[in-house]
Amino acid sequence: MRIADYNGVDPEDDSPPRPADPLGAFLHGLLTMEDVLSPGGLRVTDTATGITLVPGCCNGLEERHDWLEVLDGDGGGYFGHDPSPLAERLGDSVRLTVDAERDDSPVIELSAAELRHLLAGAERDLADFLGVAADWATQHLPNHATSLTAALARALDLPAPVVPSKP
Repeated sequence: MRIADYNGVDPEDDSPPRPADPLGAFLHGLLTMEDVLSPGGLRVTDTATGITLVPGCCNGLEERHDWLEVLDGDGGGYFGHDPSPLAERLGDSVRLTVDAERDDSPVIELSAAELRHLLAGAERDLADFLGVAADWATQHLPNHATSLTAALARALDLPAPVVPSKP
């Protein structure tokens, strides 16, 4: 629902107009926009200290692959603003700064291997969510199941799973 609501903007181009029925109107942006966004991004919590890095605005789950730039690319990544989280690769470790705009910002330190493990887990969780969403859509929105699943896959930057046939 959050992804559909976030993308529920009125079309500005030559997209089809928003349908009059409530369900069609709610799903319209999600089903018709080419670049679907999934707000929220990835958050990291240090369970020992309770410090949490929260993605800033303008950073969604579709941009989570930017974390790989920290590990395999140039060694740094910014994840939105307000707050302004920052990730920096420092050899075999990664420093996550909760808000790079603050001199006294809390930080989380973890190994690059642990961050890679966390990212792999997040990918599995998102793929599992997409599979569950496809099953749910087949049962509850059979007329929209294929297009809804494809739109969620685009929003999450994942391959679309096979949508089960109608129950």
